[in-house]
Amino acid sequence: MGKLKLDFVTPERLLYSKDVEQVIVPGSEGEFTILSDHSPIISSLKPGYIKIYEDLSDEPTIYFVTDGFVDMASNQLTILAQSAIEKGQLTAKNLEDIVNTYQGEADNTENEAKKNKLNLKIDTVKALQVEA
Repeated sequence: MGKLKLDFVTPERLLYSKDVEQVIVPGSEGEFTILSDHSPIISSLKPGYIKIYEDLSDEPTIYFVTDGFVDMASNQLTILAQSAIEKGQLTAKNLEDIVNTYQGEADNTENEAKKNKLNLKIDTVKALQVEA
């Protein structure tokens, strides 16, 4: 199987820049897999796990992300995440802080569409708290 170039960044730093075989992404419309030569795609991210496989025979490198975007074009995948935590560093406290941040934003907005999106994010993160 071929490889694709992955650049995974947050506003603070470059997290990952390597050739990989597969990346599984928590897209806003559902989880999807990107392999080499994938058609061009742009998608927003929802809270969840990004799984990066340098080689399919190895265990993936896993990061929890909150928000962001993915852009795949010309065998180059770019992931721009608002925040990312390596799964081994993720704690119940991290998830609780994220829920509290989203809840504060939801409580302080009059925009119903924004409030609904934030409530969906809260539900998603709460579901992940059960797994953690």
